Amino acid sequence: MTNSGKIKLLGLGVSPGVAIGHARLFHVSTLDVGESTVLKPNIESEVRRFLDAIETTRNQLQEMGKRVNARGEDKALGDILSMHLLLLKDSMLVDRTAQLIREERHGAEYALSLVVRESRKRYAHLPDLFRERFKDVEDICRRIMDALRGVQTQSLEDLEEESVIVAKDLSPSDTASMRKEKVLGFVTEAGGKTSHTAILARALEIPAIVGVHHISQFAHENNLVILDGHSGVVIVNPSEDDLRDYRAKLNLFQVRQSRLIDIGRLEPITLDGYYIDLAANIEFASECAAIDKYGARGVGLYRTEYLFLNRVAIPTEEEQYQDYRQVAETLAPDPVIIRTLDIGGDKFAHALNASDELNPYLGCRAIRFSLENRQIFCTQLRAILRASASKNLRVMYPLISGPSELKEANDLVAQMKEELRKEGKVFDEKIPIGAMIEVPSAVMVARDLAPQLDFFSIGTNDLIQYALAVDRGNEKIAHLYQPLHPAVLRMISMVVKAGREFNLPVDVCGEMASDPVCVLMLLAIGIERLSMAPTSIPAIKQVVRSVRMDALREFGAHVLELPSVEKVKRALADALRSLLPDRDDLIAELHESNILASV
Repeated sequence: MTNSGKIKLLGLGVSPGVAIGHARLFHVSTLDVGESTVLKPNIESEVRRFLDAIETTRNQLQEMGKRVNARGEDKALGDILSMHLLLLKDSMLVDRTAQLIREERHGAEYALSLVVRESRKRYAHLPDLFRERFKDVEDICRRIMDALRGVQTQSLEDLEEESVIVAKDLSPSDTASMRKEKVLGFVTEAGGKTSHTAILARALEIPAIVGVHHISQFAHENNLVILDGHSGVVIVNPSEDDLRDYRAKLNLFQVRQSRLIDIGRLEPITLDGYYIDLAANIEFASECAAIDKYGARGVGLYRTEYLFLNRVAIPTEEEQYQDYRQVAETLAPDPVIIRTLDIGGDKFAHALNASDELNPYLGCRAIRFSLENRQIFCTQLRAILRASASKNLRVMYPLISGPSELKEANDLVAQMKEELRKEGKVFDEKIPIGAMIEVPSAVMVARDLAPQLDFFSIGTNDLIQYALAVDRGNEKIAHLYQPLHPAVLRMISMVVKAGREFNLPVDVCGEMASDPVCVLMLLAIGIERLSMAPTSIPAIKQVVRSVRMDALREFGAHVLELPSVEKVKRALADALRSLLPDRDDLIAELHESNILASV
């Protein structure tokens, strides 16, 4: 803090851009309530009061959905509200709360708060993606709680003036319902890159920062606020110098974005003529429009978990088939890689039912879950195979650790093909099959996996986590999560060499693929196929079109010999001018990145 009252805070930038405006503090009601008891004769009327609150919440969500659809906004927003409507039918929410009212004689509010606590404990044992889904549970329970109390749930639909939203957290429906034209940006204390808040911020192209500790204590209603969604910097009560600097940054960002959209229409070809395949990571079929807008070629990672989460029943083969077919036909002839279910626990219809595991990252997840739950796996494989009639689908298994797992999965694919032949169903007999390389064991046996595969795809998020023994969600050791660690780079290089030996393409579909600094290193060590969020495509295409592969590969051979992450970063920072000739503007941007800023 300075004598002018300025406060500068740092969080995690999850959606790029600069916002300058007055703060609007957004508060949500608490889910923690005091214990209450219901008299025996009033138990059923208390249950009815709870069920009426469920119905009130359902009506609110349906009305919100109509308004979202009427505004013509991204279909992902409507998808989230549909998930919440399904949650209102979930037995672990509805039946469990009613049970606590009837059997323990708890008041409806207190019974609901106990269910939230039980849910929080279950979700705490799940991997990142599913821990984030607890936000949906909290969101819907908060709306039910407001209905029980007879109060109106605060909504970002009510914004009348352009504002920077400041909150401890934003729920999925808060983000879905906001008036985009009134939200300059938002900053929250909680959240991560995989949260709904982050996903929707990027989809709506609104600058956003999460993980800013105590922001709701430092920022007050109508304070002037600056946020930089690229660097994660938040400034409350900025100085005139700050305002001048960030207004210039805002203008520059807008110019860059316009230029990047134009670049997105160009081919991703290096200065010396190498084509680098750039595909998109998606979660929803509705994201196909963004793929075309930002210039991606097909889908390098279609995460199918969202079809299974927050549902009362298992998605049927037909439901899955229709979803996969829609994406495949929309993007044909460009390739679409569908990753089979990557989920943990021994139940799945709703993550609330997932069994507790002491260490979910080392537990029954991904391909292990699928091989343990063959009916679920085979249903998904049949749906993918049927959708493959368009001839552009590929199937990919997550978290393969060795050849025996791979053979088991491939044998099931062969069985499903035989079933479909007997039924007279059309499918791609030669559908390509790939494996995600996410654990060190898969790296070490990549040459043994290759004969059973058509491609490798490196999931750098998990590979870094497992290789460095770092939980990227643990703030105490987050600084140890280093994409440019020599061990990580050498592992990627090993997979590239195995791919070349067996003539298999090698993709990278983790977060490294969307970071321009990391992309320079990936290209330098031989990666020629990348998959990322659609909005990241133009910036990565700019990097690709600014380099020469011969210079990069010479640099890559040198860097792979370096012993520490500090030396790798320093070497990269020193080499930028030679790797990016005549691109001082791009070099300056890379030096500002989170990865190189400390060098």
